[in-house]
Amino acid sequence: MFVNNHCVHSNMLDGKVALITGGASGIRECTATVFAHQGAKLVIANIQGDLGHSVFESIGQTNSKYVHYDVMDESHIKNAVDEAIKTYGKLDIMLLH
Repeated sequence: MFVNNHCVHSNMLDGKVALITGGASGIRECTATVFAHQGAKLVIANIQGDLGHSVFESIGQTNSKYVHYDVMDESHIKNAVDEAIKTYGKLDIMLLH
């Protein structure tokens, strides 16, 4: 894979766990897809359930999880982090919207 004309090794994020809020559309959806291709396990947090589930299914259910997330509710951040740790045992990367 090439990013900005530089070769990026596949599986660069192998074994890493990433939480991406707002991860069901736009640049965050693209980031989730790239992270998945690089070997990361993902927690995709989004308020729009249909979009979130769609991204979750396209990335693959074995290496991703969708959680409902409302940026206006601080408890949702804790819930998303807790889900990442409960599901994968750790959290390495957070992209918060």
